[in-house]
Amino acid sequence: MEYLAEFKPTSIHPIPTTTISVDPPGGTHTHHHGHHSHLPLPTDTFPSPDVHFLHATHVGHTALWVFFTLFTIGLVGVLFLTVRAERRNRYFYGVSSLVLTIAMVSYLAMATGLGVSFIPIANHGVQGSLHHFFRQLYWARYVDWLFTTPLLLLSLASLAGLSPASTLAVILSDVFMIVTGLFSAITPARWAAGERARWGWFGVSSFAFLVVWGILLSNGLKAANYRPRSTKGLFTLLAGGTFLVWMAYPIVFGLSEGANRITVNAEIIAYGVLDVIAKIGFTYLLLFLHTHEETGPWTLPEWWVSAPQGHGPDGRGIYGSLGSSDRD
Repeated sequence: MEYLAEFKPTSIHPIPTTTISVDPPGGTHTHHHGHHSHLPLPTDTFPSPDVHFLHATHVGHTALWVFFTLFTIGLVGVLFLTVRAERRNRYFYGVSSLVLTIAMVSYLAMATGLGVSFIPIANHGVQGSLHHFFRQLYWARYVDWLFTTPLLLLSLASLAGLSPASTLAVILSDVFMIVTGLFSAITPARWAAGERARWGWFGVSSFAFLVVWGILLSNGLKAANYRPRSTKGLFTLLAGGTFLVWMAYPIVFGLSEGANRITVNAEIIAYGVLDVIAKIGFTYLLLFLHTHEETGPWTLPEWWVSAPQGHGPDGRGIYGSLGSSDRD
């Protein structure tokens, strides 16, 4: 550089120097000539981040037991109604019993501390790198939904008389929706890339939600036109009500697992209320309002509900077992 080329020393005498002594704590007992300055060794280290766990408190745990009790009572009521119903009309009773049983077991698991994990979430505060947050995730509810939501959709499809192909498409789309929703919930979102991935999976799950209801409502209403007016009206009521209730689930997800805007206690209560409406409410409306005298896809065949009687062509029971007279 030009300014270095133009630099000329003003003196040829040596430049005086100063000796600096850096002693560790306690000293080294070593003497140096010249000016002495004792400086401490640097001891500061990078601060370790504080870990914070966002979890349910007594309120949330109590709510889980309350919902478990509600589903238990609802299941007992359905079993009582099942015994009183004619065997060939027990299709909806059986499906509803499965739904409430799975929900009851799910809430029992969560109330006893099973099906729970902690997932890293983002902290957008000023000192976000110094405070790491983990939110409690009750993934047992996703296992619940993986089985109960297809059963609820199966009841609606059967009520409308939906074709087997359309019914299968609805159920498979629903399973895809629940699985991708679980992927969204378990994605670590401490950093920006994790947040993008979480909301990306949420978007995929929401798209599957639209597919499920697009097929069910469009094809289901067409199929229901061939049913008696009371059956069509019941399908419209249950399908419309279930759609509105299910619309609230993504909203709760966005406020809880997604953006961490509400507490874990509020999340438990919100999901629990929705589950009670979507399962217990749906079940009792279906069982009390449906006209069971009508024959339809829900009517069970005689061979399904009755034990085989008499003899087959080979002299044995109809299903290969011994006939009643063979046991005499």
